[in-house]
Amino acid sequence: MRLKQFISAGCILFLNLWFINPSNSQAYPNRQIKMIYPFAAGSGADTAWRLLTLEASKRLDQPIVFINQPGANGRLALDTVRRSEPNGYTLGIFTNGMLVVSPLIDPKNLSIEPGKDYIPVMVAIETPLVVAASSKAPFNHIAGMISYAKAHPGKLTIGSAGSGSGSHLGIAMFGNKADIEIVHVPYKGSGPALAALLAGDIDAVFSDVGIKNYIELGKAKGIAVSGIQRSTEIPSLPTLVEGGVSGAVYTTWMGVLTPIGTPPMVIQEINKAFASALANPEVRAKLQSSGWSIKADGASSDQAVQLIKRNLDLYRPIVESARMTFD
Repeated sequence: MRLKQFISAGCILFLNLWFINPSNSQAYPNRQIKMIYPFAAGSGADTAWRLLTLEASKRLDQPIVFINQPGANGRLALDTVRRSEPNGYTLGIFTNGMLVVSPLIDPKNLSIEPGKDYIPVMVAIETPLVVAASSKAPFNHIAGMISYAKAHPGKLTIGSAGSGSGSHLGIAMFGNKADIEIVHVPYKGSGPALAALLAGDIDAVFSDVGIKNYIELGKAKGIAVSGIQRSTEIPSLPTLVEGGVSGAVYTTWMGVLTPIGTPPMVIQEINKAFASALANPEVRAKLQSSGWSIKADGASSDQAVQLIKRNLDLYRPIVESARMTFD
């Protein structure tokens, strides 16, 4: 009898302590949240995520502090989030470059798996890469670019935002599908790559849609886009597939992640907040004007896990064939 009374008293004490604890008794969230962004401020993606974060904070009714933590192709920011307490108060923004490209290039040191090493809340937005050529380049379209590369093996130079970046994989994918030799020239960001293109130091770049202004001004030649369909921002440019490169489809996509151990109900609340932001017509219009579209096939955490796994399988042979490294 005394044992039962002891157990009963212990259960009551546990429940009292549980509900007294503010972190347990109050619904998530009950304080400000940190959002770790893996690159420097000022890019189109940075602007897009500041917009989405602001809208999500309204849904959560708590401020979300936006923190830029660039370095190591996003690895520094990713490690910060993974080491944080899994309570939903430190979130991270990821790219497929961080979660797909980097692990494929250096599986020994950078191998991480969705659902095992981190939890993707959702994949939210995507944008195609824009293939642009220098005004001095001896070609004006995809067919000419490929002909030049085949006639001059090892001479076609294409710049990226850096080794292990999405643009790096886009270049490798293009070379693989077009069966041409490309000299990859990595830069420390899309800005330096663009500067090199405008100076005529390289033949072409795989860049974001922000390059359209230079194309419109005649300072660069628009060649193609890497998406499955034409970009609404530069509709005159054909896709790589339309240009005759079968299977050459690649987009940069981004989403939100949390550390392993984050409660499912917290993940659901974060997901709902960002889904609500993406459903806002004004937000969607601003995203579209910047070249971003909604990526519907990663809308839930489970869908995001499967999307990442599919892409790891899809691009593994391309990375291996191109012998991609962190130059």
